[in-house]
Amino acid sequence: MQFQILNRQPFDVDQYPANLVFTELPIAPDLNERPAWKDTVKTFPGEVTRIIAKFDLPTGTKVNPGEKFRYVWHCHILEHEDNDMMRPYNVVAG
Repeated sequence: MQFQILNRQPFDVDQYPANLVFTELPIAPDLNERPAWKDTVKTFPGEVTRIIAKFDLPTGTKVNPGEKFRYVWHCHILEHEDNDMMRPYNVVAG
């Protein structure tokens, strides 16, 4: 699956994970990151990186707006898998 980077936004790391409090307005992606389809993205500590992606489902799959699908990040760093750093996430149909 490929995606495009929408923006990045700094947050207060001292309040996280109890609260996600943004400390600045969203920042546009770097010029070399847009508009382009990516399969990797650089992320920075203390920032949320927002992406938009299209998930292809098998032909004929019926999808209702708002329906959720569960996915897990794929990563080749074993330390991430061993330390529960690959978290599932929900994709919501538009």
